[in-house]
Amino acid sequence: MTESEKNTDQMSADALIRRHKLMLYGALLLIIFLTLGNAFYISKEVRIQEVEKMEQKALEILVALNKTLSVSFVHVDKMQKTVEIAYRFPELIPSQSAVTFLEQKTAGSVQNAPWENLPDEMKPKLGQLYVRSNVRDYSFDVRTILTIVPEIVSTHAQHKDFQWSYYYDGEQALTYLYPWLSYKDLLVATETKDMDKAIDVIYQAGGTYPLELVGPDKNSQRESVWTTPYLDAGGKGMMVSLLAPVYERDRFVGAVGTDITLKVLDNILIEQPIDVARLVIVDEQGLVVADSGGSLISAKQVVRQEGILALVSMGVAHKAEHGVLNQTELGYWSSYYLPNTPWRLVLEITEDKLNAHILEVVTPHLLMATIFAVLLLSAVLYQHWNFSQPAMRLARFVEGLPHNKDLTIPQIPERWHYWFERAASTENDRREYLEKIKQQTIELEHRVDERTEELQKALEVLKATQEELVRTEKLSGLGSLVAGVAHELNTPIGNAIVVASSLKEFNHAFIESTKEGLRRSALDTYIEQSAQSADSIERNLRRAAELISSFKQVAVDQSSYQRRKFELDEVLHELRVTMSPSLSRSKVTLTEECPQAINMDSYPGPLTQILMNLLSNALVHAFTDHKHRTIDIKGQQVESNAVITITDNGQGIAPEHISKVFDPFFTTRLGQGGSGLGLNIVYNLVTDLLGGDIKVSSELGQGCCFTLTLPLIAPEKQNSEEMTESIKQEV
Repeated sequence: MTESEKNTDQMSADALIRRHKLMLYGALLLIIFLTLGNAFYISKEVRIQEVEKMEQKALEILVALNKTLSVSFVHVDKMQKTVEIAYRFPELIPSQSAVTFLEQKTAGSVQNAPWENLPDEMKPKLGQLYVRSNVRDYSFDVRTILTIVPEIVSTHAQHKDFQWSYYYDGEQALTYLYPWLSYKDLLVATETKDMDKAIDVIYQAGGTYPLELVGPDKNSQRESVWTTPYLDAGGKGMMVSLLAPVYERDRFVGAVGTDITLKVLDNILIEQPIDVARLVIVDEQGLVVADSGGSLISAKQVVRQEGILALVSMGVAHKAEHGVLNQTELGYWSSYYLPNTPWRLVLEITEDKLNAHILEVVTPHLLMATIFAVLLLSAVLYQHWNFSQPAMRLARFVEGLPHNKDLTIPQIPERWHYWFERAASTENDRREYLEKIKQQTIELEHRVDERTEELQKALEVLKATQEELVRTEKLSGLGSLVAGVAHELNTPIGNAIVVASSLKEFNHAFIESTKEGLRRSALDTYIEQSAQSADSIERNLRRAAELISSFKQVAVDQSSYQRRKFELDEVLHELRVTMSPSLSRSKVTLTEECPQAINMDSYPGPLTQILMNLLSNALVHAFTDHKHRTIDIKGQQVESNAVITITDNGQGIAPEHISKVFDPFFTTRLGQGGSGLGLNIVYNLVTDLLGGDIKVSSELGQGCCFTLTLPLIAPEKQNSEEMTESIKQEV
């Protein structure tokens, strides 16, 4: 563990207290942030859910509106087709006898309301007919109207939402109305005193002029048309009408229609609970057709959307895409298309109402979270004042004990008094123990000083003994060296002395023989013996010279070596050629392996000498009775070094000799032709001159392997005197 990690682990009490306070305040802030964050999250979810809920409500109401309006379309469509069939096939309509029957039942009726005196039981099944004064013959019109009466009566019986169904004559000569309404009530509702003027008011229809609205000039496509909202002359309140034109082939003959009070559409919107939104049906002119807020309940005139909708201006709803929610700074709104109508159902959700609803929903959660936060805060503070703070003070007290002389316990809660006393007592025991340790240390130091003095004297004796052992070992090694050298030199020099003595005797005998006269046989014998003796002396002296030369190479002067650039494979090839005679005589197979382009800047001469010494060493020591004798030389480049291995399959090196093979004058064949200097010369050349390393590995009976690791660029060599001196010191 590093020093910084130890300092981090061994936090001071003050730092621990600061960290605890930071954690405490951080936890409190975290509780507050979590509470507010939870409230924000809930409010966001409530907003999304409420908007989606209002959109769903709008779609449900849209379905209900479509259902109600589709009944109106079907009803008007049936009336239209019935009247047109009557005009096209008059033989299918009621006969004149039906008209005569009605005249009998309504005898005494006024001219402008020929069905005024209908019996009470017939009024709910027939309706009312109004005609102008001095009107043309309208018996065919009556017969035609009678064809649509069953449809009108049936539809009104099934759907109470329909207020009026009617027929307008294209020439405004007459009009049919269902349910039955007395002409007197009509005069009061239209505030007229003349039926012709009352009929004019009916044809104005609150300013919508239905015949003009569906006539060929404005409705060339002959489609059903909705009117704008208007105040009903019959006292039913605000109305809206669905009209359909009636044609006899290409001749416009009138119109049929039905009225729906806006209360009906209002009720559909109001029946659905929509707390935070408002649903309004508007037309292209910005008139309100229905309002979930109830603005049309008591209205006596048309209501415009400007006072109802806060987010949507006139005409914008009709340009918006169906069902797409739009968001503004003031809230959300969407527009829904009502099929076959000029109206749009507008959903409006203002931010004020939405925020008020969100606050209402979130308040209980926020209140509970606040209560929880207060309780948690109380628990944390209670734990802090009664447990954490005294524990921190205890830590500070314990930390300061080694530095404070006074062990007085501070003011703390009673329940913590025991722990402070324990800490003070422990510190007091520690101080007494340290004092004892101090005294023992002083005594121990005196003993150590005495023992050190004794050991110093013993060390001096040991060093003297060691030096004596070294000198003894050197003398022993020198004696072995002298014995070995003397043994090796004794044979050639002794042989040379013997031969020289024999030659001296030959000379003396020859001189004696010449006193009596020189004979041919004596001269030949002398010459032959002299030549043989000279050859023997020369061979023995040359052998002695070779031994002396090998001994001198232990301290060879390296200044004569030449450094140059060369390729390793060339050196190995030259080595193979040079050693071929010796290898052939010893029946050894040499293999070499070296990739091209191992370029070296070193000393090829010493390198060749090293390899020759290693091969000669193998020829002398490796093989005894081996039939298949092989030596493998491999060269390769490893990073910035050349690695050369010389491996033989000989008898190997004994484990006890491995560590000594590079020692000078160490040989297992001392006195048998081995000087013990070959591998030492190799070691010195490799490590000093070539700046490399040599290692040997062997198993007895498994051969031997020498590994040379040489830098591709040899280090700068020392001068000859330094090199010679260093080698002499090693020797």
